[in-house]
Amino acid sequence: MKKFKFKLHPLLKYRAYQEKVARQKTARAHLDVENCRQQIVELEQTWDQQADSMEDMVTKGVPASQFRQYHQYLTVIETGIEQEKVKKAQLETVLQKKLLELKKKSVKKRTMELYEEKLRDAYTREMLQMEQKELDEISILKTARKIRTLEARKKEEIKMP
Repeated sequence: MKKFKFKLHPLLKYRAYQEKVARQKTARAHLDVENCRQQIVELEQTWDQQADSMEDMVTKGVPASQFRQYHQYLTVIETGIEQEKVKKAQLETVLQKKLLELKKKSVKKRTMELYEEKLRDAYTREMLQMEQKELDEISILKTARKIRTLEARKKEEIKMP
């Protein structure tokens, strides 16, 4: 019995490779979103700490130039937070695109796998049918030989009396 050979196996391997690459790109995009989210959290914590520090300084009394400097620093942090939020929204859009691309690649690969399974099952059924047919033929031949042997013995017995 010859071994099953899937003629589109190179294409299946290529689609598996494409899925792997898409999975890596998706993971990278997810990591970028998480890093951006972490940056936002850190900036917000810095802003909270600096705002508390500024309140303490205001209650103790500070010169206007130093107050302006702290206020500008807080404004820069707020701007940074807003920029990071915009960047995060863009990265989330990229992540969604990468997820969609990954899903498409996975579907294509799975389709090829299912096609291979279908062909393999059909091949297995065909081979089993052929084997069964051969076994049936062998059985028929054995039965025919037995019948001939029995008939030959009967003819000999009939000739012997």
